[in-house]
Amino acid sequence: MLKALTRSAVALVLLGLAAAYAVVGYYEVAPDEQAVVLRLGSYQRTAMPGPHWHARWFEVVELRAVTVTIEEEFGFRTTSSGPPPVYEDRPAEKRMLSGDTNTVDVEFVVQYRINDLRAYLFNVRDSAATIRDVAQASMREVVATRPIDDVVTEAKGVIQFEARERIQSSLDRYGAGVEIQNVQLQDVEPPDEVKEAFADVASSEQDRERMVLEAQGYADQVVPRARGEAQELLNSARAYRETRTQQARGESVRFNALLEEYRKAPAVTRQRLYLETLEQILPNMDKVIIEEGPAENILPYLPLGRRGEP
Repeated sequence: MLKALTRSAVALVLLGLAAAYAVVGYYEVAPDEQAVVLRLGSYQRTAMPGPHWHARWFEVVELRAVTVTIEEEFGFRTTSSGPPPVYEDRPAEKRMLSGDTNTVDVEFVVQYRINDLRAYLFNVRDSAATIRDVAQASMREVVATRPIDDVVTEAKGVIQFEARERIQSSLDRYGAGVEIQNVQLQDVEPPDEVKEAFADVASSEQDRERMVLEAQGYADQVVPRARGEAQELLNSARAYRETRTQQARGESVRFNALLEEYRKAPAVTRQRLYLETLEQILPNMDKVIIEEGPAENILPYLPLGRRGEP
């Protein structure tokens, strides 16, 4: 009887220890997390979201959020989200050298996610510090390839794209296990010592753009009007050419008809042409016609005045 009780007690103790061990070794991975299980410091497995169990006295679980976006700030730090937000300036981080050897202050933000937790934890000694160093070095490289006018004004989108590509490429070579989501430039401006001079340059650029737009607008008004006038002149010239051609053809037909009449009666035709010519060149003058013959020394009066005159 005693032996049976002893065996039952031992069984209960062992069962209690097993239950306690199972309870102690239970862990759960949230939907936005992954877990890496280490056994005596050596990687064993990666646990996805859901309930899991591990040997607590031999294994360690490292949990990390892998769906959230991690943001790193360069050139400034947000000390209070506000409202209004409060920022702390970091001059050493944002001071860079452009391709034309001008200094420029560049503040930017890098956003990334963990896409390989094992690589993120074990391939790089300090992943966060490595990402910051790579991001800052890549941005300096990109800024150093462009003149300051491009950096401050029109090339911001290109700079963001090139910086993101450089950061991702470098981190992939390191096996950092992260994906760069976005690189966003914040404030990009020349240092305070030369800010006024750059403001004058920017104002000049704006004036140039305004003058170009005004000139383009004037050209848009003048060119169509000039083209219309040119087309009008061309149409007038064509009409004049057609008129002169038709007149020349008519005169040619008239001349041929006159030649035909002249061949039939040369003297009469000459006389008629002579009289028609006088009528054309002397339209408003009184005319006296003297015929040859016995009466040529007599000046008869022939009233050929204007209509209505006596």
